[in-house]
Amino acid sequence: MKDNTLGKLGGNCSVLLGISYLVIGVTYLLLPAEQKQTSAVDVFLPSFAQNSTVQTIQFWVFALSGLLGIAVVPAVSESVRPVNEGWVRWTSNLAVLGFAVVAINNFRNIAFQPGLAAAYMEGDAVTKAAIEVGGPFGLDPQNWLGFGAVGLWVLVVSLLAQRTGVWPRLQTNLGIAAAVAYWLVVIGSVFNLEALFTIAAALGGIILAPVWYIMTGLRLRQASL
Repeated sequence: MKDNTLGKLGGNCSVLLGISYLVIGVTYLLLPAEQKQTSAVDVFLPSFAQNSTVQTIQFWVFALSGLLGIAVVPAVSESVRPVNEGWVRWTSNLAVLGFAVVAINNFRNIAFQPGLAAAYMEGDAVTKAAIEVGGPFGLDPQNWLGFGAVGLWVLVVSLLAQRTGVWPRLQTNLGIAAAVAYWLVVIGSVFNLEALFTIAAALGGIILAPVWYIMTGLRLRQASL
């Protein structure tokens, strides 16, 4: 008897992941300008100390999205694995690593950012200088893993599904477009281009990624019935 638990779990988590990306995209657009990705430490921390609500929501949703993604990757990959097992296994491992980094990084932010912001605001010039030297924030400051690796996996599974017709063309095209949006974040991080983050949040975070993950999740659920 076929075990459908992988597809059921991955499908449910994929739907939730799509919803989480929608929240992430909306909250990014709502962030104060001083708390955007390209902000310097001495700009970010005073703003965060004054108003941390939206940023904290985003930290939580990013952290949960990382945990959800770890369940989504093997379920989605299994549907195209026979097409090219080498590429699927390699990029799947990269994507799991990327989602894990997202989860760890944002749980770390939840724990440490409030205290760091308070220490910065209350500290003298030496303390502030020491904190500024410690920037930029995060375990993956240029988003090579959290967005680049995950985007590569989305691209590979979408292209393989397109080649074989395993998924509808709309789903594969959305996946390819979502992969491009993932990489806009990487490029924006490397070259410090805030406009690319805004495009990725508006197009990828609110439209492409949510629709693709939800569509993929519903398809996995249907296949596991």
